Amino acid sequence: MTRIIGIGSPFGDDAAGLEAARRLAATPPPGAEVIAVDRPGATLIDLFEGADAVILIDAAHSGARAGTIHDMDLHVLASHTLELISSHDLGVAEAVQLAARLGRLPARGRVLGIAIASHAATQRTGLSTSVRAVIRGVVRRARRWNQIFTAVPLARR
Repeated sequence: MTRIIGIGSPFGDDAAGLEAARRLAATPPPGAEVIAVDRPGATLIDLFEGADAVILIDAAHSGARAGTIHDMDLHVLASHTLELISSHDLGVAEAVQLAARLGRLPARGRVLGIAIASHAATQRTGLSTSVRAVIRGVVRRARRWNQIFTAVPLARR
């Protein structure tokens, strides 16, 4: 089973992952469970439990033009070394890295990051035009990754 997790907060472009999850949940992909979570911190690790694969969708401060979609393997994100890992106020990258260290990361996964402007996450308005314009593409990409993950099931240990 693939678990698609839309992450964010209800404010401005930081709600991009939540909006993508809302759209996916309206017609869930076959073999997938869709969850929307508001700033999960360390509880993100618990959401990996029981999933063969995960797809994380979140807003990202990447320096790229707002609306750029970043698509990376979950294990690439997990392999980055942090000088300090704490269980207090973990961001998505830190939670993924901690899950990897604890042996709780699913065997397969993707991170779909939607680049946002640095000021856009704090705005009290809805999604910006540039981010809203790419949500449909992110939803399609999540559905495609789910197809790939479900087409070739993992061998059970």
